[in-house]
Amino acid sequence: MMFLPYILALVFAIVNIFLCVSKITKKTGILWNIVFWLIVLGAFFVAHSSFANGDLMGFAVGFIVFDEFSFCFGVVLSVLILIFLTSSFYNDDLVYYKHEMLTLVSLVGLGLLLMSLSAELIFTLICLEIASIGLYAMIALNSTEYKSIESAFKYFLLSSLMSAFYLLGSAIIFGVSGTTRYALIDIQTDFLSLVGMILVLSMMFFKIGIFGFYRWSLDVYYGSSMNITGFFASVFKLASFTILIKFCFAYPSANLPILQGIFAFLAVLSMFAGNLLSIKENDVKKILIAASIVHSGYIFINLSAGEPSLYPALYYLCTYAIVTAFAFGILNGIFGDREIRIADLSGLYKNHPLEAFALTIICLSFVGFPYTVGFMGKLFVFSSAVEGGRIDLLIFGVINTILSVYYYLRIIISIYFGSDEVQLTCGRFKSLGLLSLLAVFFVILEGSGIFSIITALGLLPR
Repeated sequence: MMFLPYILALVFAIVNIFLCVSKITKKTGILWNIVFWLIVLGAFFVAHSSFANGDLMGFAVGFIVFDEFSFCFGVVLSVLILIFLTSSFYNDDLVYYKHEMLTLVSLVGLGLLLMSLSAELIFTLICLEIASIGLYAMIALNSTEYKSIESAFKYFLLSSLMSAFYLLGSAIIFGVSGTTRYALIDIQTDFLSLVGMILVLSMMFFKIGIFGFYRWSLDVYYGSSMNITGFFASVFKLASFTILIKFCFAYPSANLPILQGIFAFLAVLSMFAGNLLSIKENDVKKILIAASIVHSGYIFINLSAGEPSLYPALYYLCTYAIVTAFAFGILNGIFGDREIRIADLSGLYKNHPLEAFALTIICLSFVGFPYTVGFMGKLFVFSSAVEGGRIDLLIFGVINTILSVYYYLRIIISIYFGSDEVQLTCGRFKSLGLLSLLAVFFVILEGSGIFSIITALGLLPR
């Protein structure tokens, strides 16, 4: 039963190949895929229940490990794909839509699900490249838009270069440790070991878009269509951090002071760099893209604090990915793919109060307002900094949280105090309303919602 979700994902990917050459309508294809991924989501809980006492730890087959980390990733990934499909359902002006998109989404999902099972460096890269191939094509689907083609090509070239660094680092680690399995890697402080580790980490930092590796993300995310950007920013952020966490914390050398020092350095610089970029922007899409660098910095606080529990980082990562997917989905529903400036949100609440309220709640969650998932995430992360004795990181985190209030508050003020009245440019009001309701429910009621259930089932490691 443990293989059930992954077998289903493979079967659905094959089915989508036939769907894309059939004559079904766009909405029918998307509806079928929503059903597919609901089945996969349910299969994860069925697979989990097949283990006695919910104990998933230690079940390994070769270079594949089935544990609560993998199942948590699968559940959240399925939710993110469902949000993406729902936001695309009534996308009547989606001129770049092709049936191939559904096959590509399945390919990305399958690759990332297999990646979450990996306990070995090379298999991780293979699975990630399978997913990346689908993403390259998704970004370039809007062949009528030059920016999309440019973004896909740029991401392909840079990603290929970083994969080469990753392979070189893996070879060095194999030469030093005699293995590429996470649990057996023993990186010491000698020069060759550190070079191998840095080369491997550089690819992970690139995929995350942390400080020093984020310039590509500003161009590629912005050049992609709104819906694809939301998929990219949520799904691949989740996947990239998953690789980093499994690599750095699955072997005995995880507590190397130099590794924690690198994480702390990147955490501080990422928070400040992302905030400075966001503060000077007026484009809502660019603000969210730059702010993703800040949120990566918050997660790095937990990774650098020396705290044995990774629950704060995992909680923040999963909730941030879902809220981000909701944010881009709702914006895509209101404006489509056109440029969105803060002034364009002026008076949104007058004609579309539900969507306005959902965006407000999402912005408050990003800030860390009480009774939102963002508040709980920051509380866990900052608490881990205190427990790890990193009061300096706590102070920097609080300062950057205060800085972020400025640009999120600008969005909220424009929504409620602007003089204009925003008209929906796209014809999918039903799915937009559904997304808005789900976003509000998730952000506000999380305390008794999905992540409490996941934690209670033992799917989210503490």
